Order: sequence, then C-alpha cells, then structure tokens
Amino acid sequence: RMNKVDIKLINAFLERDRQNIKADLESYKDLYCAATSYNSSNIKHGHQRRINPNILKEFAQKVLEKETELENAKSFDDIYTIIKSCKIYKIGRLAIYDTAIRIAYLKGLEPTEVYLQQGASWGAHKLCIHGKSVNRDKFDDLGLKDFKIHEIECFLCIYHKCFDCLYIDSCPYIVTPTLFPTKKGICKR
Repeated sequence: RMNKVDIKLINAFLERDRQNIKADLESYKDLYCAATSYNSSNIKHGHQRRINPNILKEFAQKVLEKETELENAKSFDDIYTIIKSCKIYKIGRLAIYDTAIRIAYLKGLEPTEVYLQQGASWGAHKLCIHGKSVNRDKFDDLGLKDFKIHEIECFLCIYHKCFDCLYIDSCPYIVTPTLFPTKKGICKR
C-alpha cells in the first residue's frame, strides 16, 4: 500500500480539477438532464459518450417515473438504489453512479462511501484498496483527508494512470494543464 499520494497530483486536482468537477455537477438542472447526461449547455458528458442518446432517453424516462421517490430520498445511498432500479440494457455502473451523483448534488447530498467503478476502481486498486464501495477513511492517510467523498472518486478516476508513474515530475498531465489521460496512458517512458 502506498504511504501517500504524490502531493503534485493532489495539488493538480485542487488547482484545476476541483472547480471543473463542481461546475460540471452544477450544470445539470433537473432529473432528465442528469439521467440523459446532457448538461444545461446541451453537452453530453464524456463518460456516457458511447451510449446511444435514445438509450439515455429511455433510461431518463424510467428515472422520471421515480421522481417522487427521488424527491423523498434522504441520502445518496437512497438515490443510488432508486437509480439502480431504473437500469436498462446498455446502462452500466458508471452511468448509474454518474446519474445518482448529479441528482444527489441537486439535493445537496454527498455519498457516505467512495463508490468505485471504472477508472476510480483502477486507481483504488493501485493504492491497494478494493471493493465496490469503500469507507472514506481508507483514503485519509493517503493525503486525501480534506477531499469530499465524490472528489475522491473523481481524483482516483482522473489520476489512476499517474499513481505508478516513476517520472511524476515530467508527467504530461501534471505539466500540461489541458491534457487528460488517455486509455493508452500518459507517461511514455
């Protein structure tokens, strides 16, 4: 297990990514936008880029059918469970989580655990943390104590390819603010 996440990664997240994530969450104005992954500027979130818009619309209709339940939800876990019950073909764990976090943000609710799927799961695995959801205190000793729970999930997803990089000082994602990691990785050494 790593003792701490490199401070350069933490600083990059705090200086650049934290505000972008907040702005992204604030850009979903209602349940329908949250479920279709289209923000108020009618831009589809990159996580759901491969999902056909008609599939997202069908999913959104199922979410809208649960509007009263979602309005009465008292926690992120309640919202996540409701959204999970709306699952249809081609809607996976990441789309369910993203929809739930957008709706929870609209209601001012935060997860109580760090949900791990896709990139966040890969990042946690590199830090020797495993599971579908993990108590946030597992990340405190790694230098993420001041992060909100949804920020830990984002941090793990964004930087998972950097955790085992031996060349952190020349890592393009750290030195180039607009570069995002790709599936092929960011460090070419």
